[in-house]
Amino acid sequence: MAHNQYMQLTARPRRLCRSSRAAAELGVRFLMDIYSYVESARAKSPWDFGNNTLYALCRDNPEHTDVGIVVAKIWLIGRSYAAAIERRKNKADGNDDFYVTTVAPAIIKSGLDAWIRKANNSKSWGDMIEAHHKTTQLFNEISGLEKRSLASKYLHFHVPKLFYIYDTRAVAALRKLKSFTGRAGRKADNCDNEYRKLAEKCRALAVRIKQDYNIDMSPREIDNFLLAI
Repeated sequence: MAHNQYMQLTARPRRLCRSSRAAAELGVRFLMDIYSYVESARAKSPWDFGNNTLYALCRDNPEHTDVGIVVAKIWLIGRSYAAAIERRKNKADGNDDFYVTTVAPAIIKSGLDAWIRKANNSKSWGDMIEAHHKTTQLFNEISGLEKRSLASKYLHFHVPKLFYIYDTRAVAALRKLKSFTGRAGRKADNCDNEYRKLAEKCRALAVRIKQDYNIDMSPREIDNFLLAI
């Protein structure tokens, strides 16, 4: 066999071998870093004051009956988390009018308070997933666009110990944690399956951290953890 033919046949296996070793080494380092990620997720952050302001806003004004309060909550949460409801399909009116004449009235007329109340009272998985699904549908009807992320963030600030935060960075991080979270369940009816999968994996991650380190991680801390991956 000619030397150049031999090199062609052997080059790829050698590259794969180096790649496999590198992946294994990376996996070991990652496992060793898990606890440092946990500590970082629970540490104080420059963003705490801003987040606590939004938590207080929703805690002190939990219901959706006043136009001004509804506008403040959906505007500040959406803008703060790059998920503003004013990003919509049809912009027939200005953003200010849209919030006052379209967004707030639609939310007030909806069953949002009942959905949140039911999920908060029961703390059940099914009620949490259902509340998110209905809120996503509501925001879609208002904006004409998919608002899965905004729904999760809006609900999180109303019930922070129950709702996980959905965004693309969290989804990407969870893909790197398959060995910790496992696979999400199969497609279910009457829910937003993309959010359900994220929430299942976040819950599995929290359970794993509790088992390994005896640390309870809140949805906010899980989000901080994922953003650090």
